[in-house]
Amino acid sequence: MSLSPHVMIMWLQQFSSEGLTLALLLGCGLFILAMMRFFGSVGLVVYSSVAVIVANLQVQKAAYFDFFDEPIALGTVVFASVFFVSGILTEYYGKAQAQKAVWLSFSAMILITIFMFLTIGFKPALGYQSAHNAMCTLFLPAPALLISSLIAYVIGQFNDIWIFAFLSKLTSTRLLWLRTFLSTLIASFLDNALFSVLAWSVLASSPLPWKTVLFTYIIGTYIIRVFIAFVGIPFVYLARFMVR
Repeated sequence: MSLSPHVMIMWLQQFSSEGLTLALLLGCGLFILAMMRFFGSVGLVVYSSVAVIVANLQVQKAAYFDFFDEPIALGTVVFASVFFVSGILTEYYGKAQAQKAVWLSFSAMILITIFMFLTIGFKPALGYQSAHNAMCTLFLPAPALLISSLIAYVIGQFNDIWIFAFLSKLTSTRLLWLRTFLSTLIASFLDNALFSVLAWSVLASSPLPWKTVLFTYIIGTYIIRVFIAFVGIPFVYLARFMVR
């Protein structure tokens, strides 16, 4: 059997969205632990930057899930894993290191937007029009999406770090599972709601119906984030064995 990318994609599409989501979530967790083990806090910062970029590409695609009637935007799993990284950095490397990761991820998103915008500005050579069109689809910055993403990301991440640090003092560094779960839930909802309202309603040139914004982009993705926050707790505990 051919192992071409198209064949592999067709094979993957035979699985349910829930199954692929779980596989992606476990993959994110294992990659986070591996980056931490081999590269320390630098590895976590790099992972965070890559995850933010990937999630902003994934959000342009939606899929159906059995537990929800409306299609749900993708990017949720990879982006939610960034909240785990913030918690791990705050817990094992300090609040300042976690805040640095936020700004570096923010800068990475700005850089890739600028670089790809300039790349798209080149007139494509004969035979490269399809590649040019694909780049336009993925990387041509829609101002509403870019601004909304950056605003929601910074506000959500800094609230995640602040809530985690506050709960850490409140619990005398005990109850790591509770601090991780609550900070992720609150910050994720804030990030999700801000991005959805700004990107698809307030700043959108053609605003989506409020029902779509509410169910597809706010409630739908938040249901997944609650599940992710719960499943991700063991990885935060496992991270203590990976500290360099």
